[in-house]
Amino acid sequence: MEPQAPASPWSLRDPIFVYIAALVASVAGLVLAHFAGFVDLVDFADPDAVDSDEQLPRVIMVAALAQYAAMYLGLKLLSTRKGSGNFQADYHLHVSASDWPFFLYGAGLLFISAIALTGLFSLIGVDPPTQEVVEAAESSDNLGETAVIVLVIAVLAPILEEMLFRGVLLDVLKSRMALNPAIWITGITFGLVHLTDPATLLLVPALAGLGVILGFARERSGGSLSRPILMHMGFNAVTALALAFGL
Repeated sequence: MEPQAPASPWSLRDPIFVYIAALVASVAGLVLAHFAGFVDLVDFADPDAVDSDEQLPRVIMVAALAQYAAMYLGLKLLSTRKGSGNFQADYHLHVSASDWPFFLYGAGLLFISAIALTGLFSLIGVDPPTQEVVEAAESSDNLGETAVIVLVIAVLAPILEEMLFRGVLLDVLKSRMALNPAIWITGITFGLVHLTDPATLLLVPALAGLGVILGFARERSGGSLSRPILMHMGFNAVTALALAFGL
């Protein structure tokens, strides 16, 4: 049996709290944006409304920014109250320039996944699903909105999701069980939380697989998040660049 890691300063409820708080913040951000007149949730919810599709980019942009801002604040609060107060040390944020090839590995992993999934979907006769954030960027004619959505996809999501899942949740599970089950549970959880966008249902196995690979990448690099962050960025960056250049 593999030895367990030293006790983590975090409890299992900590990553759950941060993630739920982030989801609540995304909803609250949308409500505030609606009353401020920036988005129209009534038209967005009505598929027959003339500008329903036009609302999607702003809705996704507001929801994502509010979600990741709350995730950052939640992690900051955890570091201050239960960690050392050193944000970088608490979440293993030791990004090394020498790990840059892992960005390319992540991009390559996306291409391999895309080819495999395209073949699978073709075999079973279903259309490949598209995440809402991708649809939002594709349907936006506003350069600023597209730039923010690309930033969320390529930078904010990889950094903050790795901090929460591979930085907090994996540490909690490692202190309670052997390493391999901890990595697999973290990866599967990572895939399942993407179901907040129903369009990702068929993508969950691939996302869970990505989460498992990122977990092993962290552990085989001495515990730093450098490699999983760069791999995650590479995985997301291909999609982000395709959206930015209309490919």
